[in-house]
Amino acid sequence: MIAEVIDKTLRRFEERNCQPAVAKRAGNFLRRIMESGVKPELIAAIQERRLRNTIDYVYAHSPFYQRMFDKCGVYPEDIRTPNDLHKLAFTTGKDIRQWQEFLCVPEEKLSAVFTTSGTTGEPKRMYYTYREMQMLSNLYGVALRVAHEGRLVALVALPIGHGLWIGGASVQRAVERAGGLPLNVGADNPRETLKWMERFSPNVIFSSPSYMTALTFEAQQIGYHQPLDKIILVGELLTSAHKELFTGYWGAAVFDSYGSTEIGSAQTIALPECSAFHLNDLHIITEIIDPVTGKSTDEGELVFTTIRRDGMPLIRYRSGDKGCWAKCTCWLPLRAVKIKGRTDDMIVAGDMNLYGRVISDAVSSVSGATGRVLLTVDKESLRDKLMIKVEGKANPELVQKALLAVYPELALNTQNGNLSLNIETAIDLGSQIKDIRIIDLR
Repeated sequence: MIAEVIDKTLRRFEERNCQPAVAKRAGNFLRRIMESGVKPELIAAIQERRLRNTIDYVYAHSPFYQRMFDKCGVYPEDIRTPNDLHKLAFTTGKDIRQWQEFLCVPEEKLSAVFTTSGTTGEPKRMYYTYREMQMLSNLYGVALRVAHEGRLVALVALPIGHGLWIGGASVQRAVERAGGLPLNVGADNPRETLKWMERFSPNVIFSSPSYMTALTFEAQQIGYHQPLDKIILVGELLTSAHKELFTGYWGAAVFDSYGSTEIGSAQTIALPECSAFHLNDLHIITEIIDPVTGKSTDEGELVFTTIRRDGMPLIRYRSGDKGCWAKCTCWLPLRAVKIKGRTDDMIVAGDMNLYGRVISDAVSSVSGATGRVLLTVDKESLRDKLMIKVEGKANPELVQKALLAVYPELALNTQNGNLSLNIETAIDLGSQIKDIRIIDLR
């Protein structure tokens, strides 16, 4: 009964056009509630209610999931708790490229679309309704006020790129909904970004570890120093060395987050004192599976089921990210995971998603290359360093040209100092069996 009342109250709040003053009060109230202790059983009960609603909804409205249920011989009443999800098959990135099959509302009810990046060909796209965008804006705005009170002038130093990336759009809405002033300047030349900081004196920065590193080094070089209250990072691995650099130079508390376009942007948070990412259990159900057998395990591939979506809900979506269950001693009453990398050949380096197969295919097209490539990723002065060894007598300039053809943003990221690129040709890769080998030394 308590779970039902709280669930209905949360739904009404999530779906309203939340004014900044309300977001501020809600943030303060929510923090006090969580710090006083919320029983995991209560969160689980709300999660189960939302799961049942979602299952009924997709069975009635999603052509893809109607076929999946029928193929698996499962009815909505068979899925009542997260433990029942194993009765259903997985959803993959390849599946959602046929986005029309996932839509649960007419196209005229769609309010936003976001796409993924990092692969060649047609990007994956995710559609959202107006209600969903209201809900996400409220969620992120309140979460921001849980973490930060008072003046909020936020520099959003995230890649703008193709303009349909969910990260920057979510942050823009969150800051506005929290009653702050967003400065969405992008992640171009660090010196130009510092000029924006001089003009507006932001006290909060949203960025990625790579770009924040480049920005900090540039600030050190020109002698620019302005204290910050918070640095909130997304998109890449944050190391203890990064945190030490950012905290030491800017005097800021450093927050980290993990998410994806498919699950609705950042659906996790790590406070400065956290040792893992806390999951938004009220909006997603998380599983960890063995990527080969598909069976539940303590460390493996992260699988997500969205439970507050209208436009394109996802059931058992295989993220491709590797993680493990973790314990954290902070006051957040939410389950936690540690991110361990990828289960496929994707690497995240210098603000980019790069795929080994895409790089290999591009390099192999260059005259003189044998087709075998060794890709090594490392850190150099806290910056990501990408080293590509190409077997054969290919011209290094032609190799770089081929890489820029499939990843045009690579040029900007190397110019900005997010990433250093080293190409070495005329290499004999000896006993390397596969045409592409990836070594991540970070």
